[in-house]
Amino acid sequence: MRIFTFCLFIFLCVFGPGYGQLADSKSAVPDAVPAYPLSLYKAATTDAQNLYNGRLYFIYDARGEEHQFLDARKLEKGMVFYDGQQYDSIPMMYDLVRDELIITHINGYENILLQSPKVQYFSFYNHNFRRFESGKGINPEMRTGFYDEIYNGKTKTLIRRVKERQEKIVEKKVVALFPAKNFYYLYKNGKYNSVRSKKSVLALFPAHKSELRRALREKKVRFRKNRETAIVTMVARYDELTKP
Repeated sequence: MRIFTFCLFIFLCVFGPGYGQLADSKSAVPDAVPAYPLSLYKAATTDAQNLYNGRLYFIYDARGEEHQFLDARKLEKGMVFYDGQQYDSIPMMYDLVRDELIITHINGYENILLQSPKVQYFSFYNHNFRRFESGKGINPEMRTGFYDEIYNGKTKTLIRRVKERQEKIVEKKVVALFPAKNFYYLYKNGKYNSVRSKKSVLALFPAHKSELRRALREKKVRFRKNRETAIVTMVARYDELTKP
């Protein structure tokens, strides 16, 4: 018995540590495998928390025929560059009255109001909006907010799209109206110039009036009926005529 005990003691001293290390290494393998996917998950979760960490937004005047949003009173997938991170295929709405961007929460049941200073730009409904601060990239008299970049050539062109909430009484009921207004700006002579009519656009390019009128005729664009397309047609032709 003493001999067996002595032999067992020697065996454990020689092979025990190796056996323990082997067992430890085998048991550690399952814990090591998910380390990289786990880090990816944590990173994705952090980004999601940053995007969805905002105040709840409740749609006001939800039953009226008119609405405060761009194009439609519904969520549309788009891209937003928020707090230094780009997010794609995000359901969103743009409140033109309050100049605020709204997204739906990842749970799909709540609308979240994004912090405007953290929104650098966003795109949806074939529009490209960028946030400018008054006096930084735009004129000091232009208000801070989102501007639709409809032309990004040498003669940059911006639109500030706005809706104003109004009320009227119909059959003793208050009805909310949201008339839209667009303010157009062309970058010329080192600043953005407010334009509205064809005459005001031509006044910025006195040496090329005939060519710009010809561009409208060639494209069969009438300024009064399609002001946005007409302005882009004119500035694009001017850039073409004056390119180095």
